[in-house]
Amino acid sequence: MLLSSLAVLCASRIVQASFFDNFVSPDVEYRPKFRYWLPDASAEIDAVVRDVADIAAVGAGGLEFIPYYQLGPQPTNWSEYGFGSESHRKIFRAVMEAAAEHEVLLDFSVGGNQGQGVPSEPEEVGLALELAYVNISIPAGHLFNGTLPLSTQPSNPELYNMHALEEFGQQNLSVILGMEVLALSDGSSGTVTIGRVIDLSDKVDPNARSISWFTPPADEGSTWRLVAWYERYTNQRSILGGPDPLNFVQNGSWIVDHFSAAGARKMTSFFDDYVVPDDADKELLSRVSKYAWEDSMEMNAALWWTTGFAELFRSSRGYEINTCLPFLIKKDTYWAAQTLPYRETFVSPNQTLAEGCNDDYRIVLLEAYHNYLEASVEWAHDKGIEYSTEPAYNLPLNLLDSISLSDAPEGESLGFNDNPDLYRHLAGSAHMAGIPVVSSECGAQRTTAYSQSPRDFLWHIRRGLATGITMNVLHGFGYSGPYVNTTWPGFTTFSYVFTDMWGPRMPAWKHINESIAYITRNQYLAQISKPRVDLAFYQYAAPFAKVVYDNDNLEDIGFTYDYIGPSSLSEKIAMVKCGILAPDGPAYKGIIFDNQTKITVAAAQQVKSFAEAGLPIFIIGGTNFSSPGSSSENASIVQQTMAEVLALNSSVTVVSSASDLPASLAALEILPRVSFRGADTGKWYSFWRSTDEAEFAFLYNDGNQTETKEIEFQGVVNTIPYIADAWTGLTRPLLLYWSEDTNMIVPVTLAPDQTLILAFVQHDMDNLPIAAPPSLVATTVSSGVKSLTSAQEESSSYILAYLSQGDSSIRLSNGTTLDYTANPPSPLQLPTWNITIQEWRSTDDKFSMETAITIHNFPNSTLASWGSLHPEALKDASGIAEYVVEFTTPASGTASRQLGARLHLGTITDSVRVWMNGNQLPPIDVTSASDVALDITRFITAAGETNHLHVELASTLYNHVRANADEIWTFGVAATLGNAAYYEANPPLDYGLVGPVWVEWLEIVEVI
Repeated sequence: MLLSSLAVLCASRIVQASFFDNFVSPDVEYRPKFRYWLPDASAEIDAVVRDVADIAAVGAGGLEFIPYYQLGPQPTNWSEYGFGSESHRKIFRAVMEAAAEHEVLLDFSVGGNQGQGVPSEPEEVGLALELAYVNISIPAGHLFNGTLPLSTQPSNPELYNMHALEEFGQQNLSVILGMEVLALSDGSSGTVTIGRVIDLSDKVDPNARSISWFTPPADEGSTWRLVAWYERYTNQRSILGGPDPLNFVQNGSWIVDHFSAAGARKMTSFFDDYVVPDDADKELLSRVSKYAWEDSMEMNAALWWTTGFAELFRSSRGYEINTCLPFLIKKDTYWAAQTLPYRETFVSPNQTLAEGCNDDYRIVLLEAYHNYLEASVEWAHDKGIEYSTEPAYNLPLNLLDSISLSDAPEGESLGFNDNPDLYRHLAGSAHMAGIPVVSSECGAQRTTAYSQSPRDFLWHIRRGLATGITMNVLHGFGYSGPYVNTTWPGFTTFSYVFTDMWGPRMPAWKHINESIAYITRNQYLAQISKPRVDLAFYQYAAPFAKVVYDNDNLEDIGFTYDYIGPSSLSEKIAMVKCGILAPDGPAYKGIIFDNQTKITVAAAQQVKSFAEAGLPIFIIGGTNFSSPGSSSENASIVQQTMAEVLALNSSVTVVSSASDLPASLAALEILPRVSFRGADTGKWYSFWRSTDEAEFAFLYNDGNQTETKEIEFQGVVNTIPYIADAWTGLTRPLLLYWSEDTNMIVPVTLAPDQTLILAFVQHDMDNLPIAAPPSLVATTVSSGVKSLTSAQEESSSYILAYLSQGDSSIRLSNGTTLDYTANPPSPLQLPTWNITIQEWRSTDDKFSMETAITIHNFPNSTLASWGSLHPEALKDASGIAEYVVEFTTPASGTASRQLGARLHLGTITDSVRVWMNGNQLPPIDVTSASDVALDITRFITAAGETNHLHVELASTLYNHVRANADEIWTFGVAATLGNAAYYEANPPLDYGLVGPVWVEWLEIVEVI
């Protein structure tokens, strides 16, 4: 294998199944899935089964099944139709049977809603715990003699996406603190500066809650607070209970403890006993399921806690947590750093003390969370399936050190802000752990439902593919059957605010199988190959701070990079050979510390061993390294170890700012595997992957214009390059490139949001199912050469050139220059069409899920948006349109040459299919280019004969839903409730083929 002149010596060979054998139609495990939203167990089983069949019919790999049970009031009787009820059990069994019948995979949430909780008697072991507090202000030098009040649950209305913590249950007095208040800030969320903190826990009777305490004297103006901390259950539901529940199953679901194995067992035991209680169901689950799954944690607490947490803390960190407690009350301790439990935070003049407390708390909390994950994984593996979760983020936990614990870590395009650098956080640890499936809940946007086209969701997907995502779970597919107080087009989650509700209700669903196949082929490559990444950024962060390398200077050159945490440095493959870290994995050429000075003892020692073995280390900014936590011993070890690292001048480079990093890399002759030559005019990404057969480069134009770049690929001069077309599954020889030293240079043209896979195949792979390359290739072509294609004749290939009007030339790899003059017919404009628009709407019974279609015909019409064709009838229309036109093939300008043809469609925003003379053209990559052009040469008639061109466009439902939002409901909630402002600000979309559409005629010559 060839990665670079250095890495080729270090990387071991990888034994994999043939990529090219399966690229056309990869197995089901590589196919994207849909997140499937079941409203509740009142859903019609036949409709649910039909939904699974529809998902399978478009080529998807399966579904991520979520019993949704929305946050608001119950639309149906959840005592009868709740999670874990007999009705729910029947639906889940039907889903498993449908998955088996249609040969797709089932992922399922172990708990109700998004997987955070299950039905239980309140206050049982395994339910979520917290440490809540209440305080009493006392002047300095005064006596308090009395009973401590009980705590109250925090009220955080800004967490509108969650159920409130309910006020009931036992409170166990755990800690009493005397806290000196030095200052108070103004504002609704106050900052309390505290000085001395005195542990008074041994001075109180925990049962009577009585204490007598004389506050110490203090400076003038300061006061004291007596703070009582109570361990109690959070009493937070994930699903509301049914009316008049007769048992705990009917009383809804409670959030479980995510910081203990007991919490995991609480969830899995309920699933075993109430969702799949029968042996036949358990067997079927093991046969059809891929992943047991949990969504990102969406829950609240006064302070995250678990049974015995104080003892865990003492054992792990070597001291008592009690006097640290006030300093843990800070915004980034809580869900998504959005709230404070009692509208106040505590700070200390001694920032080192407070930071050490928080580090230590979060380290122990992470250890407790890992107990939960490990128990969940063990349960899944015992069933013969795997476990997937969206790990750690939203809570004060180290994401990077949690990723490797699940079989398929999952992120999300919404929570990760569609930021490729945030996907790299998810991918890096997975790469080091050898996890092939890195998943993304992809496509959700806070805009409005029914507004997403296939082109839109492909934008989300491509940004992930470019930076390490290997599986996409499309968000989402809603239950399609009838539901209480729900109108056409059907049940819709989240008050119509988020994209999207895919399925046959969407006109563009008719074409979605082509996009699904494209995603599948990209995911297939990503999962069967070894990722190769140029650089690794070290990062320690709890919580996941979404901190990224704030500079484009590496990507502009072509460098790829990951983010890895301390635990990745101790993975089995974390060794250095020939100056490469993890040569059997991502094969990093260096590690970068970008103002990251917090590092564990174990990680520091690993970094030292890497540097001593010759791995380049780059440090941007600070070098004042220390360990997380308050241990002075650990801090001293880290400082000494990293000082020794800094002294290794041959391996370590320190720069003052990120702008100096490219020059430092160049000085050590560290180059990207893929280099973008020339001036930077747009954002491109690459990703390198390896199999035993070939090296692969995935390229993505994330810019806003069509652009040609000369791209240099390291160390592949002795390979044969091919294009692996993810839209068709076909692999064809690359015909235009040249070599310099050991590298290959390829001019690549990509439209905005377009991708390309290049395969560099080893010469000894004669048995591969791909065409032999031509004996010569082109190294340069003039502007008159519009494209080069290869044709096969028995065991050899030859090159055809498509020439436009005038002179052109082609230089071949043997140094020969070929000159041509072409005289093709003039371009043919196609201004007049027969247009038929199928307008989609509800039937007269708006509660029916059937779609009514109204036909609008426009014979001999010029191209225009639907609203312009008939402003009164079609301004707010959604649906499918058919465009038909006929034209005659002219004679070639040069009698001896074949005529070539390219169809130009102009800008396309909808999904599209094209037929020429009854033959469907290959799938069309609808990018955001200003002109979508297709090669139709194979499909045109002979000169003088008539061609029949048929174009089909399918829209979203946005225009119709927007115009009728008051009358479109889910369980009685109108689409306008959450979207009125959006609809006001965003007018109807201009659906339709607007052109100009024309045929470009070319002459075809055989080059060699």
